[in-house]
Amino acid sequence: MTAGRAGEATIGIIIPLYNGARHITETLRSVLAQTYSALQVIVLDDGSSDGGAEIVRTAFEDPRLTLVQKRNEGIARTRNAGLALLGADVEYVVFMDHDDLVAPELYERLLRVLAARADAVGAYAVADWIDAGSAPLGDGEFARFMRARQAVRGGRVVPLAPEEDATLPELFLANHLYPPSGIVLRRHEIDAIGGFDPSYRVADDWDALVRLSRRGPIVPLDEILVGYRRHGANASGNTVLNVRESRAVWARTYFSADNSTADRQALRAAWRGMQRHKFRVKSAAARRELRARRVLFALRCQLDALAHLALVRPLRRWGR
Repeated sequence: MTAGRAGEATIGIIIPLYNGARHITETLRSVLAQTYSALQVIVLDDGSSDGGAEIVRTAFEDPRLTLVQKRNEGIARTRNAGLALLGADVEYVVFMDHDDLVAPELYERLLRVLAARADAVGAYAVADWIDAGSAPLGDGEFARFMRARQAVRGGRVVPLAPEEDATLPELFLANHLYPPSGIVLRRHEIDAIGGFDPSYRVADDWDALVRLSRRGPIVPLDEILVGYRRHGANASGNTVLNVRESRAVWARTYFSADNSTADRQALRAAWRGMQRHKFRVKSAAARRELRARRVLFALRCQLDALAHLALVRPLRRWGR
């Protein structure tokens, strides 16, 4: 059920909840306090064991909010389950993390961006870290990361201006557009790509953005309007898993049958430009190590540099 001013398009807010009892109340308050009021908020409890679902059930009496309890299936399947439950009137969707916070004007501001860009599949705002107690964390470090986007142009890696769209070649190389809590997507576009790939454990949102970007750009709003919770339970802190799934995104994107001829050319140029860039950076590091007479470190750096130069495309086996 939604409630808003006449004529407002409805935004569906899908919130997977897994052992998030500590933060779910604050997260929901930030969502339900949005200046844009036409919302359908679905919290999907993914087999939690900490009582978070009961908090949602008893602490909120808002007709826009629905709680669904289900067995544990992981975040991608849970997001897809929420997508399937959205009403027919929902035109936009946000996949909110259960511990993030959003500024009251976030949805209204992003919808204005999308209203001016019919070609865009979505729009996003900048996030910055908050700690377990919701205090700012990292002196703006994560916001700087989000703004430090790069692209390959003319065979060289160049910085992107904050107002430049996020497009397929950029998103293929690296994802600076997270958490998903700060991204509003057109519902028909996420439906068109079939939602999230459940074979991923942490990169399902990145993979979805890459697939969406074949259909159109994602437009930035260069303002910090999202609090991205950082704590020991963050899945993004698993380095081995992140490396494995990053490689899977690269390989599956590069070799996808969904790529047009233009997509294939753009992806090839982006990949080769980035590998040459890494070769130059690591070769320079090797020279510095050699000047410091750290010969073993210099050798390792140079071998790593040569590996990048030799990697003219992602390995197909990464995508398996």
